[in-house]
Amino acid sequence: MFVVPLTSPWWSTVLRREIPGSAEEGESPLPESNAADAPEPVIPGSTLKVILHTRLQGQPGLGVIEREIPYVRGIVPQIRAAVSELGVASADAEALLPGATRVLDVAYTQGGTVYIDFSSELDLGRDVGAEEERVLIQGIVTTIADNFSAVRRTVILVDGRVPKPGHLDLTRALRRDDPIFAAEDESEPQTAPAISGGAATPSPPTQAPPKAQPGTPLAKPQATMPVR
Repeated sequence: MFVVPLTSPWWSTVLRREIPGSAEEGESPLPESNAADAPEPVIPGSTLKVILHTRLQGQPGLGVIEREIPYVRGIVPQIRAAVSELGVASADAEALLPGATRVLDVAYTQGGTVYIDFSSELDLGRDVGAEEERVLIQGIVTTIADNFSAVRRTVILVDGRVPKPGHLDLTRALRRDDPIFAAEDESEPQTAPAISGGAATPSPPTQAPPKAQPGTPLAKPQATMPVR
């Protein structure tokens, strides 16, 4: 058991379970967190290679790049470092996080849930439009999942609280392959009608697959990099 400061809205949000389905039964955040004022255990001269799902220059949607960052010890500091890198632009990639967005804190549970708390600037990227918000949130979730194989789901918070309503449902934990990240299906081409006796017989309409309900358990994502 560990002591939780009563003045911290971030930890009290986690412990009150305000986000349904975010953690397994009896699961609690591990005692290590990565508050903004806590020193990170940087290893001089060592680097950590991370996969970033971010916006590429001149391309729509998300692309994938690799980047080397200063090595830090521990899964919580590594998650914070990897996600913070999404706010850094380069010659081949734009910054995914809105300007001045900071990762305030990170917590990780034994069941594989990551709680990541952003500063209020994150909401600026959610107010632009539905597609922009999808790209932003998907980039965060997939970056975490692809770099840390133990992570099963991600909970996004803003200033220690459940984010304000937007185009996506952020009141629950998200998986890499969550249905809310599915792009709109393009309309299938219409098949030519069958001709019988000079009369056209229209083809039966294509049935769209049923949409998964929010909170439905999904398959565990396949990660491409182990935890270092």
